Amino acid sequence: MTMHSGYGLLIDSELPLPDLAPAPAAPARPDVVVRLGAVAPPSADAVLLPRGLWLDGERIGIDVPEVGRYACAGGSRITVAAAPGATPEALRLFLLGSALGCLLAQRGLLVLHGNAFVVDGGCAIVLGHSGAGKSTLAAEMHRRGQLVLSDDVVPVDATAHALPGWPRIKLWQDALDRLGRDSAGLARVDGRFDKFHVPLDRSGSVAPVPVRWIYVLDRHHGPLRVVPVTGAAAFASLHEHTYRNEILVGDLRRTHLARGADLLRTARLARLDRPTGVDSVAASADAILADIAATPTPIPIPQAPSGRRAIREEQQHAASRPTRKVGA
Repeated sequence: MTMHSGYGLLIDSELPLPDLAPAPAAPARPDVVVRLGAVAPPSADAVLLPRGLWLDGERIGIDVPEVGRYACAGGSRITVAAAPGATPEALRLFLLGSALGCLLAQRGLLVLHGNAFVVDGGCAIVLGHSGAGKSTLAAEMHRRGQLVLSDDVVPVDATAHALPGWPRIKLWQDALDRLGRDSAGLARVDGRFDKFHVPLDRSGSVAPVPVRWIYVLDRHHGPLRVVPVTGAAAFASLHEHTYRNEILVGDLRRTHLARGADLLRTARLARLDRPTGVDSVAASADAILADIAATPTPIPIPQAPSGRRAIREEQQHAASRPTRKVGA
């Protein structure tokens, strides 16, 4: 067993996690345990969801073909049943992604699909679908000296603080080429793909950081621009870019709405429209940093809708827009 730390948790894992930093010496009792073993299939009363997800009482399950079955229980335990021939890299990929994301939601956190970095003591979160360029943009911010707080999975607590994740970014080979970074010596995320773990030079422990700015990456036929998003559209953006939003049913849905309302009271949400077909990583970083500089904190945020009103407004907005899924 090896103890690791991340997202403010101590994780005792039976599955080796060599890409993560070990926890400090003499750690306290773990918050989360990860064990290898049999996982019971979903019961007859389970709620079956898209993309291999299911809800069964206190369990959230993930079935990944040719990799294995994961069960998250009570926000404190993940059991991994490996499929025959599954590689350790593939098991780690879904453990630290989908399974941990579901477990963080069980712990009452708003889990966003994006990257987070720190500017002047505040946190900026960049949201987007798979392939939108979130990690490449985070790497560009890191190159400019900004502290990258989290990659791909960004948990936000009830006080609207983003929790620090693992000290690395996952980048495809073409992104490394664009940034002038050699992949030699970098560990692959999965041996089947040209995607690599890029370590971050983060020293010491990092405390949670208050979220002040949220940017949603999008494409359009026009110039690069930053467009503020408010009201029901802001709630809809948070839902659309929640990590594994398929599980937002029942109590998880209500908690998600409450955390979203808390966040939108203190953070400004905007859409970053980028010109279609143009490599705009540097220009996007310029636009975000300029927008942050022009939006001092604390910033006045209109009261966000809550409870049934929030659900009603989000449903009305969702009916008027195309549905898009969050990627793996």
